[in-house]
Amino acid sequence: MKITLLALSCVAFALVGIACTETVTPTTTSTRPTTSASPAATASVDEFAHAREIYAKNCEACHGPKAEGGLAKVDKKQIKVPSLKSDHAVKHTDEKLIKTITGGEEEMPAFKDKLTQDEINLMVRYIRKVVQAKG
Repeated sequence: MKITLLALSCVAFALVGIACTETVTPTTTSTRPTTSASPAATASVDEFAHAREIYAKNCEACHGPKAEGGLAKVDKKQIKVPSLKSDHAVKHTDEKLIKTITGGEEEMPAFKDKLTQDEINLMVRYIRKVVQAKG
């Protein structure tokens, strides 16, 4: 009986030893979110940063820092510049705004040689989504 007990103890010890040294691949999945390869997916991007630069350089002198228009001096001539927040500007279609920025109109200069078509389109989106939204 002692031998049987000793044999069972040895078998149990051997099984425990094998179980403790065996390598097991974990089957649980990680709950940590995966990271994106694109930093733009997680970073907040100001889509109108370039539009603000364009506005400051090309539009602000006449339309003003808040796009409210008013009196401006252009080529030693006093002109009345419309607000980009007024009904007049709001009612224009995007195509009309693009045409006006591109080719100029009345006393407004043309920007076809100063801005790319993409920049002009960006300015129309900026006027619609930022300038007029604050109106």
